[in-house]
Amino acid sequence: MGSFDEKRQYKRAFVKLRVEVRGRSFWQYVETRDISAGGMFVSTDKVEPANAKIEVMFEFDEGGKEKKIIHAEGVVQWSRPAGTAEAAGMGIMFTKVFPSSGKEYIDRYVKNLEEQKNA
Repeated sequence: MGSFDEKRQYKRAFVKLRVEVRGRSFWQYVETRDISAGGMFVSTDKVEPANAKIEVMFEFDEGGKEKKIIHAEGVVQWSRPAGTAEAAGMGIMFTKVFPSSGKEYIDRYVKNLEEQKNA
């Protein structure tokens, strides 16, 4: 059986971005640890249960060249509360991304980071 990474539809990048997260019971600014066109992991002690609807908003700033604000609706795929061996947070799968070109932009951003890393 293959690894989880092999099953991913989109490539992901390990990057820290400031993210505004709105759940049922909270609204907070947190940090992402990784992102792909299909979703992200947000590092937070306040987590929603699996299948909870959630909204995120974040901004890409590519060295002053271009700023892109992305707003996404998503579903919590899994959550890990504080006090576990690994970092607390939530894995979020995007269900809608605004603007409509947002997924392509994220995918291009991830690919550019990978090329820079391998250069």
